[in-house]
Amino acid sequence: MEKKYLITGVAGFIGFNLCLNLLKSGHKVVGIDSITNAYDENFKLLRLNTLNEFDNFSFEKIDLSNKLALENLGNYESEYDIVYHLAARAGVRQSFLDPLPYITDNITATVNLANFIKKFDLKKFVIASTSSIYGNSGHQLMTENIDEKINPPSIYAATKLSGEVIARNILDDSNTNLIITRFFTVYGPFGRPDMSILRFIHWIANDLDLQVFGDGKQERSFTYINDVVDLLTKTSKLNSSETINVGNNSTSSLIEVIQLIENALNKKAKIQYLERAYKDPDVVKPNLENSKKLLNWEPKIGIEEGINKTVEWYIDNKEEISNYKYI
Repeated sequence: MEKKYLITGVAGFIGFNLCLNLLKSGHKVVGIDSITNAYDENFKLLRLNTLNEFDNFSFEKIDLSNKLALENLGNYESEYDIVYHLAARAGVRQSFLDPLPYITDNITATVNLANFIKKFDLKKFVIASTSSIYGNSGHQLMTENIDEKINPPSIYAATKLSGEVIARNILDDSNTNLIITRFFTVYGPFGRPDMSILRFIHWIANDLDLQVFGDGKQERSFTYINDVVDLLTKTSKLNSSETINVGNNSTSSLIEVIQLIENALNKKAKIQYLERAYKDPDVVKPNLENSKKLLNWEPKIGIEEGINKTVEWYIDNKEEISNYKYI
């Protein structure tokens, strides 16, 4: 059955891939994005141009931190089956250098959207959050049920957690099911150019120095974008407020990822080791009990398959994206 969705951050990596999946399934999507300059805007325009090819897609350029701008959406409110809030200011290192945009984009924007949701009594609201709020897990699994013990280790993480908490408070006595999804290192086609995997692919493919902060032994739960989209679409079936980790149940080190990319490209990396990033965790690994129990979801695409698919996408689009800026 055709549904109508509102997706914020639709020109971003996860928002774009979710929107593309819904459009291909025949649903209507209203997409919101402010097209910030957090990274090369060409990536966002490439995604947006792809979405604009669909007749069942409409786009609104809106800065969610301006609550008056949300009034433009008033004509649509009764039609939304679900709202996905995927707009955010991402990046741990940059958040220490310039905190204010993170407060504006991750807290103020979420507050405004939560109030919009409550005003129009919308039934399902999915917020994208981050594994960064957990900090360093060592080899212990990060679980959603220890919120009172969470001590976010960065300004980025603190603003994302604040958005979660405030949205819960705003919607606590409402009819809205608030579903918080905490993502673990998402990668894949149309990915962000400030994240490790796309940067590594670009640097190796173009014989450029590959920068690794630290010794490269840091382990992450690298999660392929198709698995993330699969979970997000399944949240539409939930009729309760929940918090769900979205990650891979196995971890890989940065060095292991680099080796997989080398194999996929049949080229060697020119690795340049730099000082370890400030408060960079050693291991990030999720507990996935909630995703399995509530949604019957678990990741299907392993790191080697995911890397190969991402490299294939890069090669297919290399002529267009090679001159884009990789942070």
